[in-house]
Amino acid sequence: PDDAGTTTKSYGSCGDDPTILKTGAKHLPTDPQNALKLPSGDITRDLYQLNAPSALRRSKSMSGNDAERRGSMASQMRLPGGFRRDFIQMQKQKFGYTLSKPTVFTKNFLEFLTIYGHFAGEDLEDEDFLACDYDTSSPDKVDEESPLVQGNGTHTLGGSALNASKETETHKSSSLKAFFLLMKAFVGTGILFLPKAFSNGGLAFCVVLLVFFSVLSYYCYLFLSQCTAKTGISSFAELGNKMYGKTLKILILNSIVSAQIGFVAAYTVFTAENLKAFLKNTLDLEYPLYYFVIFETLCFAPMSLIRNITKLSLAALLANVFILTGIATIVFYASRDLITNGPAEVVMFNSDNWSLFIGVAIFAFEGIGLIIPVQQSMRHPEDFPKVLLAVISVCCVLFVSIGWLCYITYGEKVQTVVILNLPQDSIAVISIQFFYALAIMLSVPLQILPAIRIMESRLFKRRPSGRVDPKTKWHKNAFRVGITLLTSTIAYLGSSNLDLFVSFIGCIACIPLV
Repeated sequence: PDDAGTTTKSYGSCGDDPTILKTGAKHLPTDPQNALKLPSGDITRDLYQLNAPSALRRSKSMSGNDAERRGSMASQMRLPGGFRRDFIQMQKQKFGYTLSKPTVFTKNFLEFLTIYGHFAGEDLEDEDFLACDYDTSSPDKVDEESPLVQGNGTHTLGGSALNASKETETHKSSSLKAFFLLMKAFVGTGILFLPKAFSNGGLAFCVVLLVFFSVLSYYCYLFLSQCTAKTGISSFAELGNKMYGKTLKILILNSIVSAQIGFVAAYTVFTAENLKAFLKNTLDLEYPLYYFVIFETLCFAPMSLIRNITKLSLAALLANVFILTGIATIVFYASRDLITNGPAEVVMFNSDNWSLFIGVAIFAFEGIGLIIPVQQSMRHPEDFPKVLLAVISVCCVLFVSIGWLCYITYGEKVQTVVILNLPQDSIAVISIQFFYALAIMLSVPLQILPAIRIMESRLFKRRPSGRVDPKTKWHKNAFRVGITLLTSTIAYLGSSNLDLFVSFIGCIACIPLV
């Protein structure tokens, strides 16, 4: 109110008062183009337009609601972080970009994918798109009205969840959660290749060697984490470069790429075998294996174009459920057959094919790329050795149990894809053949992502971003489809002897990386 007690209108900013606008316009240049050449001309561009008659007419014709709305916006802009909140709101309107709001069912898998974004310490962020728009360090509700900086200086709207080192202490993983994250990383489809590997190596030999490899892996992973702590380098490749130069860096990157492509190729054959058995058991149809490899390629090619891995959260959830259900089904039927038929004839050491077991044993430990990311995500990283020991111990017991159970049940008749040893007329087994194949297909985009991004970041390093150059974007898309075709070709070439193929991948790619 003024001195007379009359209430006058209050404007949110000086720019909303037509009198002030008109007065200020007198002192500005008349030519807006020349005005832009002055210092800070672009920032004050709207003020330079005030001399134009159309701008003044618009100011005079503004309704009260428009003035209040602009006043409210100006007030918000004056608050700390107001410009960035306004920028985020404009990004939402322009690109349809929204911050992820996970459900209770997908939150843990989003956290797993967030850690996967730093596979082998490599930054899988795509400059064209966010690799992951879920931030474990952010509060559950984050929008343009949220404070950008918390009390401890941590950004709540960092734009990418891949910066795991910037997470707050309160939002980092507990030791128990780190345990389950590593278990998700280590227990996969590789466990199902162990029964046939036990047949190749012999029961006693495989048990002893698998325990030895578990101890070896534990100390290799522990040394890796200690080197990371000493040097402050989380990337496997950069760590090798720091220690021994560019040659080792190239070897490490080649091992990571070869291992991931090999995993996907083996999974492609595994899926094809299951789909082939599923069609035969349900519709009595039998097709050559390469038909199914071609079908998988047609599915994998568009899935490989996914940049934002948080879009795979539901797929990761379903894949883990199907894999766990499949392992439980295999244990149930193998145990039932063992009780019904008794143990089969087995050998303690197979002098002919024992070397095939070595590659498969290392192949089963497929979580090496997530060792450092999980450690860095822990609230108490000093507990990592205990967590790692627990994970390796549980994996060792699980791997030995599955391999021993299936081998002693089916003996020399055990199949490379052990699901084929189960009763093929059982509805549960038929369902597992389909859903396990579906689980692998859903997890393939995540498995192939590290290999694609490592190669992409080197091949297109000097190219402009695909966000501003459509040509680069389509070249990247073609490259991703090409990698999918290459992987499927490798799968087809190795499909004639899957057991030998898996062992070859373990020896050529996995063992050198360890």
